[in-house]
Order: sequence, then structure tokens, then C-alpha cells
Amino acid sequence: MSGTETYDRISLEAARWLVSLEENPDDPQLKGDFAVWLAANPAHQEAWDATSGIYDMMGPLFEAERRQVVPVGLGVSRTRRCLKRTLWMLPVGMAAAIALFVLAPDWYYRVTADYATSETQRTALKLADGSEVSLAPHSAIDVVYKPSGVREVHLLRGEGFFRVVHDASHPFKVVSGTTKVTDIGTEFDMRLLATGSYVAVKTGRVHVDGPNNFSVDLGAGQSVNHENQKGLSCGKEEADNIGAWATSGQLVLQDASFAEAIERIGSYYSGKIILADRTLNTGKVTGVYNLSTPEAALKAMADTQGASLRHITPWIIVIFRR
Repeated sequence: MSGTETYDRISLEAARWLVSLEENPDDPQLKGDFAVWLAANPAHQEAWDATSGIYDMMGPLFEAERRQVVPVGLGVSRTRRCLKRTLWMLPVGMAAAIALFVLAPDWYYRVTADYATSETQRTALKLADGSEVSLAPHSAIDVVYKPSGVREVHLLRGEGFFRVVHDASHPFKVVSGTTKVTDIGTEFDMRLLATGSYVAVKTGRVHVDGPNNFSVDLGAGQSVNHENQKGLSCGKEEADNIGAWATSGQLVLQDASFAEAIERIGSYYSGKIILADRTLNTGKVTGVYNLSTPEAALKAMADTQGASLRHITPWIIVIFRR
């Protein structure tokens, strides 16, 4: 039996353990048998971490379905039946469910946003005033020209690199969550992450307003990072590296957390990346990565952390510590 076949078999076993434990959470014999299986082989723990991570990721989908179609009082059993049906049909059932999980948000933004990109897609736009916007994959914006003359772009998700045609009488603003950037004649990058937002200036100047009355002017090579858990902080970067994803197709990282690095490169990978060992999150990544080969870039990042990649389906990569 090949290594891939062995891993597929163990992944299926892990999925079946998950179903059994969900349906019989108070069965001591089952818990004991599961503990024996888990300890029998390090690969069992690895497969369990990956499978339970997928379950956590898909949980909101099942819950949404339950709320929409299940009468009060039948929710738990319906959710478990849905989960059981999916997991017992691995790998085909899981692959289909994950594909739905990955594609649904793209469909929503393509319908509701003025401009949106899907997985692996980058695009460059020229706005009515002559300003240019480059959108990274999984990004979306709305564009509003107000009667007052203000030109306003709402970054709904993802990342945009802006080359603004400056007009003092018609301010150009980019808004993302609680952060607002006002152009003073510039090229700048703005990114919305799960952990917060980021603004960096390549040329010229911008004014940034943030939560708690935060206000600052940024020049070339300066940045502001808003982390939801830590608040706002200013920094400095090589101006030539800012927006490199849009200008040269490269991802430049300087002391980025491994979690951020995965999130950044994940936008360019046509699938889902799951971290089986969350202790890897805090590791630091520095380097220049080619965005045209995201899986190779991900492997290079993982190597710096002593981690390896494993494919579960064509759409899912699991990262685990060696």
C-alpha cells in the first residue's frame, strides 16, 4: 500500500471516529477505543487534527442549513446526519462540501460588489476619474462618487493597490471597516485580513483615520497595521516592496507570522489550507515568494518552520509539524 493510500485510509478512519464520537459523546467504551487508536500511530493524531479542523471550518455551513430547513427541536440530529452523510462518503463527499464552502463567498461578492476577484484571479481596473486599482485574489470593492465630489472606494475584502489621480477639490478615500485612507497624491496598498487591516505607502502621502480617534499622515515606506487584538501600530518598510504582488507578482514578507503568511498565500491557491498544528501560527516568515506558484511558495514557507504539506483532496492542503 502506498503512502498516499495509507494516509487516505487513516483520514477515513479519523472521519468515522469523529462521526461516532459526535453521535455517542458519553460512551466510555468508545472513548477508550478512540484513545487507543489515537495513541497507536503518530499519523492517527495528524489525521485527527486535520479532520477535526475541517469539521470546525464546515460547522457554520451545517448550522446555517439547520436554521433554514429544520424545525425547532430537530436541529442536532439533522446537523449530525448532514455531517455523517458527508464524512462517511470521504473523500468525494468531503471534497464536494469543501468546494461549496470555498466557492460560496466568491459567488456572493461577484453578485453584490462593483468589482470582485475569485480564487487565484488578479485584475487591474481603471476608474472613471483615471485612478487605477489592482485587486488581489479573493478581493472586492464598491466605488461611490458622492454629490459632494468625494471619490470613495469601499474595500469589502482582500487587498487593493491604488494609484490615485490626485485632485484636491475631489478627495479620494478608501474605507475598510473602521479604517479610512485619504489620498494626498500617492500609490498605496490596503489589505483587509481576518486579524485586522493594513495600509502602506509606496509613493506620495496619505492620511489615515482609525478607531479610537487614531489619525496619522504616512509617507513613502511607512505603514499602519491594525490588529483586532493589539490595536494600531506604525511601521517602516522598503517602499519598493510595497504592492509587489501587483507590480511584480511577488509576495514580500518581513517577520510576518506564519498564520499571516498562510492567509496571504492562501488567496493565490485554488483550494483550502488547514493548519493541523496551531503552535506553528506564531513562527516568523521572511522572504520573497513567487505568486504564480503558490504551492511551491507555501512549501518554502513551511520548510522555514520545520513543517510539511499533505494533500487530502485536490482542494485541501494540511500543514503539520514534522
